[in-house]
Amino acid sequence: MTVRRASSTAASVAWFHAAHQVLDSEPRILDDPVICRLMEVTPAGIIQLSERFQAPWARALRAHVVTRTRFAEDALASAATLGVRQYVVLGAGMDTFAYRQPAWAHDVRVFEVDQPGTQATKRQRVAAAGIAVPENVSYVAIDFESESLADGLRRGGVRLNESAVFAWLGVTMYLTEPAIDAVLGTVAALPRPSEIVFTFAQPRTADDDTGGGPSLADLAAASGEPWVTYFAPEALERKLRALGFRTIRFLTPPDAAVRYFQGRLDGLPAPRRTTIVSAAV
Repeated sequence: MTVRRASSTAASVAWFHAAHQVLDSEPRILDDPVICRLMEVTPAGIIQLSERFQAPWARALRAHVVTRTRFAEDALASAATLGVRQYVVLGAGMDTFAYRQPAWAHDVRVFEVDQPGTQATKRQRVAAAGIAVPENVSYVAIDFESESLADGLRRGGVRLNESAVFAWLGVTMYLTEPAIDAVLGTVAALPRPSEIVFTFAQPRTADDDTGGGPSLADLAAASGEPWVTYFAPEALERKLRALGFRTIRFLTPPDAAVRYFQGRLDGLPAPRRTTIVSAAV
């Protein structure tokens, strides 16, 4: 992993989260009352862009990014009932869990981990919006050219001798496989019932349907942040088991449809591919 400028894809994802709050019906897959303030956008501003946001490709991307965040937060909620008290958001970008956390999370330590450029931009936005930073939240800026993830986490106050839930969303596709292995190995070394929820990109095929618009990979490449690593689910499962993870759950399209999209009135599409996984030690 290398230090980059403030991520433009992080801002793009945040805009999709904001659009979900305004354009999609209740119950929302992800309730986020903070994101519009963070991005300095009003509902009217989103509605003005509704033609673009309601394009089939944009609806599919929106469904994906809110589903992956909801799945990670659901994993944390389950782990908290088992006594896990650390939540580490790797590549936090514009994630807002820290600022809208439910009451059950108040005794969970929340660590936002990111490259310095993106984290500085995020903190500036938080301050400008007048968003309060709860006492259980810590920012951990890590320059991966000068220290390892484990060293950075220790410096930031993460207790590696205690269990934790990690969310690592929209990151692995930008990294080399050895860099991915290093992160997964750090998590696998934590005590049970530690867990990591992360997204991955499956190899692209000629049959991929982007709804007539760009895919996330296309948007990332256009912003100078191309994807470099892809995994088939079967190969990824073998890797995770070899690293020491015991319980591996992929969020398949049928599972996602039942958990998050059943009975929706807005026609928001369930994911068509498996790109989200949970791995627990």
